[in-house]
Amino acid sequence: MTTTTTAEPGTAGRRVPIAVRGAQLLLLVPLGAFQLVATIVFSIITPLSGKDYIAAVWAPVMALACIVTALRLGRGSARTVRTVLVLLGAQTAFGLLKLIAFGESAALVFLAVTAVCAGLVALPASRRHFRS
Repeated sequence: MTTTTTAEPGTAGRRVPIAVRGAQLLLLVPLGAFQLVATIVFSIITPLSGKDYIAAVWAPVMALACIVTALRLGRGSARTVRTVLVLLGAQTAFGLLKLIAFGESAALVFLAVTAVCAGLVALPASRRHFRS
């Protein structure tokens, strides 16, 4: 005789959409870990002065927040998705700062990654995941 158990709706039986996994990857790697390591390395090898300190403080705080949020994104809470949207706004502002104030064209790559991440979070499958 066999017994079957069914999971409660909205519990562990729920699959995380591929769009959410993609957003997690973008938050974790380029917007999180890579940005954190790059900021630390550039702060060590480049002499900082004036406006450099804005980026040297802003970037690692934001990158650490992206890493922590990426690890929680698969859980599907509305609070986490709001945090993601705030972080993506901060990433956009940071990218514009780097582009305008520092003249770094590499900021365009991070702005593109930020836009793709926002698009993944906005997809219908992602929104359903965060609603349930």
